[in-house]
Amino acid sequence: MEKVIEVNDMSFGYTKECVLEHVSFYVEKGDFAVVIGDNGVGKSTMVKLLLGVLKPTSGEIRVNGKALESISKTGIGYLPQNGGSRAASFPATCEEIVMSSLYKKIGFARFAGKEHKAKVLEALTTVGMQDKRKALIGELSGGQAQRVMLARVLAGDPEVLILDEPTVGVDAESVDRLLHILHHLNIEKKVTIVMVTHDVEKVGPYANRVLCLSEGACREEALPAATIVHAHAHSHAHGNAEHVHCANCNHAENGAPAHDAAHCVECSHCGSFHEHIHAHVHMPHAPHEKEKTPSGKAASDGKEAE
Repeated sequence: MEKVIEVNDMSFGYTKECVLEHVSFYVEKGDFAVVIGDNGVGKSTMVKLLLGVLKPTSGEIRVNGKALESISKTGIGYLPQNGGSRAASFPATCEEIVMSSLYKKIGFARFAGKEHKAKVLEALTTVGMQDKRKALIGELSGGQAQRVMLARVLAGDPEVLILDEPTVGVDAESVDRLLHILHHLNIEKKVTIVMVTHDVEKVGPYANRVLCLSEGACREEALPAATIVHAHAHSHAHGNAEHVHCANCNHAENGAPAHDAAHCVECSHCGSFHEHIHAHVHMPHAPHEKEKTPSGKAASDGKEAE
């Protein structure tokens, strides 16, 4: 499987003391990887390093086989924590917010063309906010605003999506909507996802990798036993159609079970995805480590989702 992000023996510190030390991991094309860890272990620092905002003290980060120098040409999209609430005071419509991500493509002092407007509508439709395109973003609930900010990222057609705790400050129903959208992007659009989260129990069913930061190091862990797994974007030939199989069959080279065709037929999406039905099966993931993953709950913004 193609590695889209590689972190090799990376260390970083704001002072002489390292926050992250000799960290190595990779993310493959089609992965839905969650990054977990206690407060203060360096999750946000890791995100800034992956985005090129910070430079490693030693070691390297490679994206699509090339050394990371800046995010601008990597195909990486980024959704920050509380992105929707930060934009709430900005006097712009949802359509204008999403369009702002295309200004470089449109050009200085030029008007958006039909193709740009179509891209904005497509992005808003993907997140289910097309009917609110003329509404001011400040009029939306926290969950709706977060989806608009996600649409802004998607308008740039990212191959990799990095999200920094996108469920914080969002009500439970909106979290479910957001995860459904991300699952759609991962399965149908083949977008590779890396999400920092405290809510591994909620996000776990959509993920196939768990990367745990602890004491400056990174290790891979198993999802909680008996997690209800969904299908994931790693695929293989299946007649004339593409067969997308479940996360439980991934990483067989790391000691996980070999591919179980019968199990995959039960939970996969084959061919077209028009109905987008999620088949669920109770199957524990084969552990990469014996430790159990910590979990937390997302805060609520007190607003109901649309």
